[in-house]
Amino acid sequence: MSGRPADFRQRELKQALKAALNVGAKQVQVNLPGGTSIVIPLVPDDEESAPGPDDSNNSFDKIMRTK
Repeated sequence: MSGRPADFRQRELKQALKAALNVGAKQVQVNLPGGTSIVIPLVPDDEESAPGPDDSNNSFDKIMRTK
């Protein structure tokens, strides 16, 4: 720890994320000291929300869905 106060607190970031979600923002960009910025996505990407691979032949769910 450097012994100096933080530039922003976790509580402040949490409030900003909650407000962004309430207005329907898709992402939040946080500018950090030194010219660094981070982007926090608030909605899943299309790739992440796509259905996963098919179940194996031995899967109980697949057996039950055959009807």
